[in-house]
Amino acid sequence: MITAKRVDIRYATALFQTAKEQGLDGIVYNDMVELRVLAVNNCDFRNFLKNPVIKSSQKAHIFHKLFDGVFHKLTLDFLMLILKKLRLNNIQGITTAYVQLYRKEHHLKTVTIFTEKELLDIQKQNLLTVLSEQMPDQTVDLRCRIRSEIIGGFVLRYGDFLYDGSVATQLKNMRQKFESNLHKSQL
Repeated sequence: MITAKRVDIRYATALFQTAKEQGLDGIVYNDMVELRVLAVNNCDFRNFLKNPVIKSSQKAHIFHKLFDGVFHKLTLDFLMLILKKLRLNNIQGITTAYVQLYRKEHHLKTVTIFTEKELLDIQKQNLLTVLSEQMPDQTVDLRCRIRSEIIGGFVLRYGDFLYDGSVATQLKNMRQKFESNLHKSQL
């Protein structure tokens, strides 16, 4: 029996190769990102996909109503294929696998920076310049996120690497050092 992950990869690979042959891999990538966000974040959409009471013909009609003019025809045709093959439960895995294939092919690396408030455009550009120098063979996809608990400074995440230069963490570390040194014996 084929595992779900292998099925996801096979469908994603087939879509990626088809899109690449037609010069549409970037357009389909954007569609897959949007579809993945919808499948991950929208409980109603997930329930719709899993609902056995709704017939496939009704789901196809709803897909066309929702995505016609939003997604490329290739993406819509692919949705109809996975609907026909009863693979709608794999949609999250398939979209994730496609995104990974695209990112690997195009050497696209996501770097996320968490700050207390929105970065200025010049700060983003300077950060992109530094990151591009550090990763010359990669295209950097910079994502900025706001987290009020950071207080100041920033947290940078890239793959398995995490740099925490936030004021909140520095204060926490100082507090721990102070508490451990406060009660040392003078003898």
